[in-house]
Amino acid sequence: MKSREKLRFVAVPMEVANDARTTLRDRFGHRLSPVLEHGPCRVCLRISREAEDFILLSYQPLPDTGPYAEIGPIFIHARHCSPYEGTTFPEDFAPRRLVLRAYGHDGRIVDASVAEAGTAQHEAARFLSKPAVAEVHVRHESYNCYDFKIVRAE
Repeated sequence: MKSREKLRFVAVPMEVANDARTTLRDRFGHRLSPVLEHGPCRVCLRISREAEDFILLSYQPLPDTGPYAEIGPIFIHARHCSPYEGTTFPEDFAPRRLVLRAYGHDGRIVDASVAEAGTAQHEAARFLSKPAVAEVHVRHESYNCYDFKIVRAE
């Protein structure tokens, strides 16, 4: 990836969030209910400073085509929020140490690292400079929950 190329930061699809909010079920059939919680919303990519109404649901960021297609818990706001559509690293996540997993076009892990606070965007760009890498998943360092993915901007 050339230094002039940009990255795109991809939140959980709005369709997934809207389905969960409307039906109070996730795509795996789990019953959902709003909870008052502190957490990162995987739609707007904002981390709450105070307790807010969230829905905790199961999410699978990769297609179910192989063993790396993990399912795990994520928070979304219980009410509509604007999806993150930025070409800069989400501000609330920048000061965190984060786990980065680089996935190939076949859905297998190609590389991974723990990025120190403020370095995740640079590390993701390094991974995406390799043609074998299709996307980079950003995860919480301790809980290892999925946060969002980073891809090459087209």
